[in-house]
Amino acid sequence: MTLLALPLPDFPLDRQDRPVPAETAADVRYLIRAEIDADILCRLLNQFALQGHVPMEVEASRREDWLDIALRVNTLPRYRAEVIAQRMRGMVSVCSVDLHVDEPRAVRSAT
Repeated sequence: MTLLALPLPDFPLDRQDRPVPAETAADVRYLIRAEIDADILCRLLNQFALQGHVPMEVEASRREDWLDIALRVNTLPRYRAEVIAQRMRGMVSVCSVDLHVDEPRAVRSAT
């Protein structure tokens, strides 16, 4: 049995001519209450690191058996901020996550 060679389509190797999609970034604040857990800050910050974002501000304070955490990120699109908030709410040690989104501004996406 002989297999016929199929012609391969020619794809351009240079994809820089593709426009980069514009996204709307916003100043996002998370107010989080979590149980005292040694690695909760790492797990929360990892949600941003996985997306390539670094928070502008991080503040944590211990109050009895709770850890109150405030995070501010100014490079997240609103939909991505909501996805991250949902992921945080799904963490075992997290009691509550309040998301506050301020004025959006246009930014260029790296993807």
